Amino acid sequence: MKTLIHEIGVIDKQGIKHSVNFKAGLNVVTGKSSTGKSALIEIFDYCFGSDENTIPKGVITNSAAVYYVALAVNEQDMVIARDPDIASKAFFRRAETFNTAEIDRDYFNASYFRPLSEFKKHLRDFFLDIDDVDESLAARANRRFNQKAPTPSIRSFSSFMLQHQNLVANKHALFYRFDEKEKRDQAIEHTKIFLGLVDQKFFHLSQEKERLSADARRLERQKETNKRTSESYKQKVEPVLSQLYALMGFKDQPLSLAKVLQHPQDAKGQLDSIIVAEKINHNSDAMTQRYEQLKLVRNQKTAELRRLQRQSASINKHIKEEERFVDNVKQFSSPKHVHIAATVCPFCHTEKDNLRKSAEKLQQAIAKVSGNLAQARPMKAKFESSLVEVQRSIEVVSRALTELNQQITEVEKADQQLTEKKSLYESIIMQKAKLFSLLDTLNMADDDELEKEIKVLRKQLNKIAGALEEYDVQKGLAQASDKVNEYMAEIGSHFEFEASYKPINLHFSFETFDLYHLTPDDGKIYLRSMGSGANWLYCHITLFLALHKYFAELGEKCAIPSVLFLDQPTQVYFPNFNRDTSESFDEQKSQEAEQRKGNERPVDEDMKAVENLFSRLSIYCNELELNNGFSPQIIVTDHADDLVLTNNVLFESLVNGNRWRTRGLIHPVQQ
Repeated sequence: MKTLIHEIGVIDKQGIKHSVNFKAGLNVVTGKSSTGKSALIEIFDYCFGSDENTIPKGVITNSAAVYYVALAVNEQDMVIARDPDIASKAFFRRAETFNTAEIDRDYFNASYFRPLSEFKKHLRDFFLDIDDVDESLAARANRRFNQKAPTPSIRSFSSFMLQHQNLVANKHALFYRFDEKEKRDQAIEHTKIFLGLVDQKFFHLSQEKERLSADARRLERQKETNKRTSESYKQKVEPVLSQLYALMGFKDQPLSLAKVLQHPQDAKGQLDSIIVAEKINHNSDAMTQRYEQLKLVRNQKTAELRRLQRQSASINKHIKEEERFVDNVKQFSSPKHVHIAATVCPFCHTEKDNLRKSAEKLQQAIAKVSGNLAQARPMKAKFESSLVEVQRSIEVVSRALTELNQQITEVEKADQQLTEKKSLYESIIMQKAKLFSLLDTLNMADDDELEKEIKVLRKQLNKIAGALEEYDVQKGLAQASDKVNEYMAEIGSHFEFEASYKPINLHFSFETFDLYHLTPDDGKIYLRSMGSGANWLYCHITLFLALHKYFAELGEKCAIPSVLFLDQPTQVYFPNFNRDTSESFDEQKSQEAEQRKGNERPVDEDMKAVENLFSRLSIYCNELELNNGFSPQIIVTDHADDLVLTNNVLFESLVNGNRWRTRGLIHPVQQ
């Protein structure tokens, strides 16, 4: 997102304004130690919604009444601020056009302060238009109080914008705030949103896909349940209906079982006209045939049951045998030593060792067998699984046998009733009543309606899947990583990496946020394994310049502000400058040269590296301005000064009056 910081400042307790002005592109704030250079990045972070005030304690914090940042987001000017005495609130005020002359103590009216959480959401809306990032409503339901997933926060932007003094050349960390796992995970998870790969519609589509998929699965389960229910009904109704038809003497079914099950109540009306006394066939042998068929099936099921019972007994035997075998193996141990006396001939007193050799071979054989036994794979689990399957089959066959016996008993009972001179029609009426009673309990679902609903859902799901395919987040992240890697190869080639890492071949992944150097033999050397502070510094600089180049190319699609702070990047070359108290940079440089005499790298060589660093930053901003119409704003706070840049840009134009050798942010500097 095109973002420009106009001014960072402090209103002190006397109402005096202390401000630092910035322009587009590269800005340098240079000066000696303890002037407030590093406080600028902390003031920005605090005004940008940080819960914690990390502005260094001292002159600034003792004097400050209000910290503020004036910035433009897509050419919309605004001022954000914090009052250190009201940490739970933050100030936000839009401006038609920013005018530094308007900024005074009265500008920060209490009515513009709002709760910090509300402030962060309000400021976020200038960068992002998103309210719900849950891809799964089921996951939301599992959270406490049905809470939404955390939406992207402006605080995640800080990880891409701020390189603090203790981070810019750190070998263990690349991104600000990533030491807190929750914040790291959220920033990575939300990157697809920041890069414009997904929008609010994506999350709503994902939620709808999950909801419709759940509905489709529910209907499929209902359909399967209906199928099992239908089969259960069939097993209950079929023998009663067959018995009724056999009693009537019907050879063929006047009304099929399928039709009876499909429309039970309609079937009752049709059966009323079929099961009448006039249609009884007294000469039919249908009952006899049914009886013989039932006995035949019973014999088959009995034979099957016996086979399964024998199989079960056999498996049980094998299980017990293995248990006994395992117990014996545990108790078995091969002999440690062989003690055999030599045989001596009673006549010639010659010793023979044939028996000894045989005993040693026997010992080796026993050891091998015992080893094989100890390593034998157990089979008990497989046997037990087989036993469970067989026992389940026994239950099924046993139930079938019980039902067959009941049906055979009913046939025999009907014959007995006839011998007792009871009316056949009376038996038929009783069987019909039994059937109708059973049909009254049936509740067959309409599978046709279910199938129609499922088809509608599938059509909707296909449409949503097509819409989601257009986002293709994984492909988008991979392409973004490839672009950044391409830019890092070009940017990194201009920095002074150690010879063992040349040509530098840095790779970064938006899915894991890992950075490594890929060697010619495809070996990965991660930042933590690289030697020297210069390598760590250039890895940070190369990555963040490549990231912001990619962000700038995305334009308004990218939500990440086009601002990058680099605090004290030259400290790897001049670590002693942390105690820089000189009135000029040349004086401090001379002191450094004197301290290094004879045992360290010459100051002039380090100065060349520093001048190259600032030259590349200047060239980078100018090239992006030329290509994109705007450049990310880079703000560097450092001790380095009076540098000669290779692109003929005057260093003084980058400092733009922000030289703090005789003053500081709160001036004059208190000694």
